[in-house]
Amino acid sequence: MNDWVGYFQNTKTYRNIYNQCIGNRRLLELIIKNTPNGGRILELGCGTALLSLILADYGFRVKALDLSKEILDYAAGRMYLKDINLDFCQGNILNLDTQFQADYFDTICHSGVMEHFSDEDIINSLSSQAKIAQIVIFRVPSIKNKITCKHFGDERFLSNKKWLELINASGFRKASVYGDFDLPKAIYLFSPHILLVSRKLSFWFKWFSKHSIFVCEK
Repeated sequence: MNDWVGYFQNTKTYRNIYNQCIGNRRLLELIIKNTPNGGRILELGCGTALLSLILADYGFRVKALDLSKEILDYAAGRMYLKDINLDFCQGNILNLDTQFQADYFDTICHSGVMEHFSDEDIINSLSSQAKIAQIVIFRVPSIKNKITCKHFGDERFLSNKKWLELINASGFRKASVYGDFDLPKAIYLFSPHILLVSRKLSFWFKWFSKHSIFVCEK
C-alpha cells in the first residue's frame, strides 16, 4: 500500500484536532517545554499536519514538511485557521541538511514516521536532523504494538534500547525516553490517581506504554 492520502482519508475518524490533542498530549508538552517561545519548529512527515497546526496556533513558527506534494496539498486543504505562522514545504528527510541551513530550527518533531524506515535510513535521517536543529523530539510505537487496521502496514515496532542505539549512532550527545499516556487499562483501573500525577511520572511510563517519545540533544 503506497497511497498515503487514501490511508489518511480511510482513517480520518482518528485524524482530527481532538484526537491529535489527546493522542499527542505528552509529545506536545515536551515540544512546548523544550522550544523557546515563538521558536522555529520543523515537523517531518507531516501527513495531515494537524500537529503543526496545533503548534502554530500555540505561537511557534512552524514548517510542515513531507516528501509527497499530494500529501501537502491534502493537508493544506484542511487548514482553516488564519493568522498563524505555518508553511508547507516538500523535502526528503534523508538529506535535510542540503535544504536548510545549520541549526536553522530550534526543534524538529515528528510522530509516526521513523518506524517506517530501515536502521540505515533512520541513522541517516537523524544525523541530517541533528545538523539543522538544536533538539529533535519524536514519537514512535513501542514493541507492545501489533499491526491493526489503524496502521499503514510497514511499521517496525522496536524496543527503546534499539531506538537509543540508533540515536547514539546518529551522533546525538544525549537522549531521554518518555512513555506516552496510552498505558494498559489495568493501570488506570487500579491506580486512577495516576491521572493526577501523570506528567511527573511519564518518564517511567516507558516501561508500559504503547508509544515512546525520545528527546534527543546534540
